Amino acid sequence: MPPKRTAIDIDGVFRYLRTDLRKVERALASCLKSPVPLIPVVGKHITLSGGKRIRPAVLLLVADACGYRGPRRTVMSVVTEYMHTATLLHDDVVDLGTMRRGKPSANVVFGNSVSILVGDFLFARASQLMTEDGDIDVLGIYARTLVSLSEGEVLQLMRTRDPGITEEEYLTVVFCKTASLIAAASEAGAVLAGADPATRRAMFRFGKDVGIAFQLVDDILDYTGTEKELGKRPLQDLREGKVTLPLIHALRVAGRVERERARAALAKKKLSAGDVDFLAGLVDRQGGIAFASARAREFVRRGKRHLSRLPGSPARESLRVLSDYVVSRSA
Repeated sequence: MPPKRTAIDIDGVFRYLRTDLRKVERALASCLKSPVPLIPVVGKHITLSGGKRIRPAVLLLVADACGYRGPRRTVMSVVTEYMHTATLLHDDVVDLGTMRRGKPSANVVFGNSVSILVGDFLFARASQLMTEDGDIDVLGIYARTLVSLSEGEVLQLMRTRDPGITEEEYLTVVFCKTASLIAAASEAGAVLAGADPATRRAMFRFGKDVGIAFQLVDDILDYTGTEKELGKRPLQDLREGKVTLPLIHALRVAGRVERERARAALAKKKLSAGDVDFLAGLVDRQGGIAFASARAREFVRRGKRHLSRLPGSPARESLRVLSDYVVSRSA
């Protein structure tokens, strides 16, 4: 009879990673040092503001599960988080964001120009850390991902307020803007461990699927979360004219009259409170939240199947738990 497996919950995952994540936190602060004093001030404003650290956690766990627990995990976790943070700084400028993680966003506090330039600094520092590490495979992963992140920003901008966007087109945006970096973190963890090509591909696909699910849950929480949970106003993405999966589904199944009213609302330069209420109600009536939730769970199921490439270990089990957490979180 096989031994009974001890259950791990999400708190257990972060307890397992506690020492490693402390190293990452120290390195995130240390690598922000610059003779230009404003750079670390702005960098710390967002980098050390309490993010979930999902991306470093994925990288740390995949490398561990593949057999590597050395110091390069910390360096690449910093690379990953800096790239993520840079996209947040740029996003808030593009989207005219005012709140991030429950406090005023960097562009509000320091201005748009400073936010963009410090975001550029973080991308540059990430590149410097990778160059010093010297692994061309890792450099290739993140260079490819930087292209995807940039393409995702432009794609989303092109598709804002577009009621004709399809689910397939939207998932392309989601991969580029969100899942590509989680996939990179997962694949990089395997590369650090010297994993074989099949395992490396499997870890990329794991990160891609779980990363898509992560963004779909964010889409759902925009409709269902509270300001305290989200750190920003609910329905903020909708106010900005972002047509995410819950609304894509609602528009697809709605009747002609409701669909035309939705198109008219989205065509406006600025949605009124009545427009936002109507679109949120349409999502509710047409089952948009349930549909997006089902799709998120489906992507997580797909992602977890790729973990079969890894030998059994606490790290592999933690990746399973982290995957399930992605679709059960409230913020």
